[in-house]
Amino acid sequence: MLVTSKLVAVMVTVNSFLAGLVALPVRADSHLPFDWVRNLNSTAWGYSQVEDPSEYGSNRLVERFELRMGDCGKNETENDCKSNQERIELVELERPAVALSGEIWYRWKVYFPEDYKNIYPAKTHHTRFIEKGDKVIWSFAIGSTGVFWLGSHVSDEDTYYPLIDEEELLSQWHELSVHAKWASDSGFFKIWVNNVQKVDYKGTTCRDCRLRLSYGIVRTGLDQFHKSYPENDLPTQVIYYTGLERSATGIDYPGYVPPQTTNTTTASEQPQTFKPVLIIEPNRKKTLKEITQGADQLELDKGAAEILDSDRD
Repeated sequence: MLVTSKLVAVMVTVNSFLAGLVALPVRADSHLPFDWVRNLNSTAWGYSQVEDPSEYGSNRLVERFELRMGDCGKNETENDCKSNQERIELVELERPAVALSGEIWYRWKVYFPEDYKNIYPAKTHHTRFIEKGDKVIWSFAIGSTGVFWLGSHVSDEDTYYPLIDEEELLSQWHELSVHAKWASDSGFFKIWVNNVQKVDYKGTTCRDCRLRLSYGIVRTGLDQFHKSYPENDLPTQVIYYTGLERSATGIDYPGYVPPQTTNTTTASEQPQTFKPVLIIEPNRKKTLKEITQGADQLELDKGAAEILDSDRD
């Protein structure tokens, strides 16, 4: 009976884990595909793939995230309900075994519907780069004025970069591209929004650099909202994503600069190199016989020259 109970418990755990895995289409030219898992949220309405909600929608399916008041979950290490958080997000299944290094390009599109509500003074994060220990070091979020901004949390002092103004945010797709060089010292983090560069940061981009990416809706500091608006419920928030990908080369991404090529010749066209032939005589003294023969030859040459001159006369 005990064995059966343990087996049932294991099966439930495995099924719950598999239910969190999400199979998403990956573009054929994506050099570094993702494996996603649904994190701390198992609601029926939380995640789905639906038709494009925009006025000029495409025929492809897009990802829909919906977060309602009370959608807080927990696992062995985290408890959103006790930490004033709610979320519906997809996060990379595995953290890299070794630190990321070098340059990686990321790109996705995001759509905020007309009825999207800001919940300041609580914060709403939508795309995050997370280090070991669940430390968020880069976050795309909604600010106090409704501006969509990038938050840098790499150093002890947070820095914020505005990306999309509030009046331009809703009811249209926005393409975001990131070109990052992950490094604990001389890295960079560049961002383009709708093909316009907004951020050109240089410096430390990570600490341990074992990064995972997450996207969706994560609300933090909910106690601040309830203190400011004790009579109000948190609004339901919906957001759409499509085309999230990353690349090791960045070809066709905004800001991509093709490597400079040099003119090279084929094997049959290789230029020939002619080396000068040096004739080096031994450094030795001439013998008396060689000197005498040289003098006689000089007299003969002089005589021949005189005969030629007399002929000209």
